[in-house]
Amino acid sequence: MPFSFRRRPELAGLDLRSRREVRRIAWHFAQRHWTLHAPAFAWIVFVLLHTRYHVVPERRDYLLVTLVIFVVAVVNIRFHIARYLKPARAIFDLLGSAAACFVTGR
Repeated sequence: MPFSFRRRPELAGLDLRSRREVRRIAWHFAQRHWTLHAPAFAWIVFVLLHTRYHVVPERRDYLLVTLVIFVVAVVNIRFHIARYLKPARAIFDLLGSAAACFVTGR
């Protein structure tokens, strides 16, 4: 299950700080994938359609659709991070604790 990173085999045997660094490296990799940004693009298109053509006239419906798109975005982010945990752990094992700073530039 990608929504809980507690039991992921890629993070086994790491302390809290190391887990955070591996997740940061995975997030850095995930940001490069175009499908991560698809919910944001869908929301922008929805807002433009709503503004121009009043696709959803009720305020409650507009907020509900926005909330659904937000939930889809969060799930999408979690899936992307889970996908890149294995390569992030390999880089962390190779470079050590300086891996997060080296890869992310921070």
